[in-house]
Amino acid sequence: MRIVHVAAEFAPIAKAGGLGEVLLGLTRELTKKGLDVETILPKYDFLDLSKVQNLSIEVPHFKCLEHQNAMWSCKYEECQLHLLEARHPAGYFHRGKIYGCEDDAARFIYFSRAVLEYLALQNKPIDVLHLHDWHVALCAPMVRNLFHSLKVKSIILTIHNVEYQGKCAVADLNQIGLNGSFYLTPNLLQDDHPKHPSTINLLKGGLIFSDALVAVSPTYAQEILTPEYGGGLDGTLRKLRSKIVGILNGIDEKSWDPETDPFLPKTYGVESALKGKQRMREVLKLGKRPLIGAITRLVAQKGPELLEEAIEITLKLGGSYILLGSAPHAKLQQHFDQLKKKYQGNPQVLLEFEYHEALSHQLYAALDFLLVPSHYEPCGLTQMIAMRYGTVPIVRATGGLQDTVFDVDDASTIAQKRNGFVFRDKTKESMQHAIARAVRLFVSDPATFQSLIRRGMQSDFSWKRPAAEYIKLYRSKSALDINPIRINVIADRDQRIQSGQ
Repeated sequence: MRIVHVAAEFAPIAKAGGLGEVLLGLTRELTKKGLDVETILPKYDFLDLSKVQNLSIEVPHFKCLEHQNAMWSCKYEECQLHLLEARHPAGYFHRGKIYGCEDDAARFIYFSRAVLEYLALQNKPIDVLHLHDWHVALCAPMVRNLFHSLKVKSIILTIHNVEYQGKCAVADLNQIGLNGSFYLTPNLLQDDHPKHPSTINLLKGGLIFSDALVAVSPTYAQEILTPEYGGGLDGTLRKLRSKIVGILNGIDEKSWDPETDPFLPKTYGVESALKGKQRMREVLKLGKRPLIGAITRLVAQKGPELLEEAIEITLKLGGSYILLGSAPHAKLQQHFDQLKKKYQGNPQVLLEFEYHEALSHQLYAALDFLLVPSHYEPCGLTQMIAMRYGTVPIVRATGGLQDTVFDVDDASTIAQKRNGFVFRDKTKESMQHAIARAVRLFVSDPATFQSLIRRGMQSDFSWKRPAAEYIKLYRSKSALDINPIRINVIADRDQRIQSGQ
């Protein structure tokens, strides 16, 4: 079975967040299970190609529209990668970063079209074209309605975060060979927001034209059907609910392993967790107080106001607080910089706003509790990583947090499954109650606290189970005989029905 992934990230060579780690973990496990797996991503100018093997130019020249491109081939561990070198005069992928450019939509629209040009040149059947997020979602309508020669049995789109959708104009579709006006209808790519009737929504195109949609946790698969979590696309998603499944992400257990982690001064396993964590605290010069921390991006999704309020809550409870994060938005970064000045000199508070890979590993090992007060969290990897390092999570009940963390005091959950502390409301009071329970248990009941450490470290958060679920989905969808012309007819019929014709 040939599986072709198309994405904007692949850890560790192109990573901005969890997406890159997911691509690495999933493709590695699928390859181990014997599938023919390839991943295509842009050849950004910042890639550290010393980390890959067998780098060679695969196709020296091929055209996308009027522009030349090249495709490179390499491997990262056992994973087969193709790196698209876009020789567009705008230098789309020569910006020193993955996201954050004013023309991000144009950049990834071009990438999507160029990827399909390359696949058409190969002229090899594809069982599953697996797309990830809005950046490459336009591949789905292009396969159906522009690249008729491509032999693609099925298209699957994984929704890593529905809040990021990719918006552009009709003219942007015209420029890559699609009739933009045709797609500007409610049943196709027209944005669902009533104030944006002339806007094209790229993610929506992927939703409509894919054969299956995967949300990255079972709870998130239900949440995105609601106005609160659907990012304005909940109406469309409810219509498509029959093709939505929730598959919980795994973590890269090779990169996140306290028994082999090169960033730790003393590695440890389940039986030696307390000694290993104590050694890490000594190296970082952290005391013996209950140590609560967060390792996160400082964006609205992550509950930055709750992360800030947790400082005083922790101090009043006699604990120490650590926050390692970075804010992509200048205003929020300035706010947290001022916060850092406020607590400068306080030995019980450490605020670090430049991400350090080594320090993140060390903090996972040193912390007693990891705080994740997200407003929403499609899956979340941080709580799973924390548990692997023997750090007990304190989380808000949403998305993948709800699917992986079970409250120690929840009588409706079997005792063997309880592994952390959960609060439900997006309020300081709700979070404070959870933190207070955590600190109280740490101080007064060491035996139960240690049982939480053990349960977390013994949990299976690998990619074995998610990969098996993806394979089951691949097999069910690639067995279908998809007719791209019929999809056009259905869309046109639905449009006429809605307009009363």
